[in-house]
Amino acid sequence: MTNRLRDLNEALPEILVIDLLYLIIGEIVIFLLFENPAKFAVGFLAGVIYAIFCVLNMSFKVRKVVYGKANPKKSYLLGYLLRLTVMIAIFAILYLCDIGDLLAALVGMFIMKLSAYLQPAALRISSKILRKGGKECGEHGCDLDDLNDSL
Repeated sequence: MTNRLRDLNEALPEILVIDLLYLIIGEIVIFLLFENPAKFAVGFLAGVIYAIFCVLNMSFKVRKVVYGKANPKKSYLLGYLLRLTVMIAIFAILYLCDIGDLLAALVGMFIMKLSAYLQPAALRISSKILRKGGKECGEHGCDLDDLNDSL
């Protein structure tokens, strides 16, 4: 699966891991800080899911333009309109059905930018773990202290 994501976009695995960590940490914070967290948790989840959808959609569009020789302007415009339509639909569903908080959804969507900025650091950390894991975690097992030292 990681190889398929890397074929689509080299940065995708790290970006998706950052997105999922943001989701987990955000949901924990919501459940710890809010008295009635359900609405906030649903909004935040919707925002993070939208961010993941956008990252994947943009990766597909870029790949289509680069390797599929698609018209860049048309492809990017259609991708933008699709992402905008999905965002409006998510906000409409959250608002009209009163199932999620719109501000929490917006905060969840911020992971798109944050993960793009944090991806290089995540790549360095994961490559250290894999490199260290390849040496230390072969047939003889893995020493977790050595892996933690590499971080």
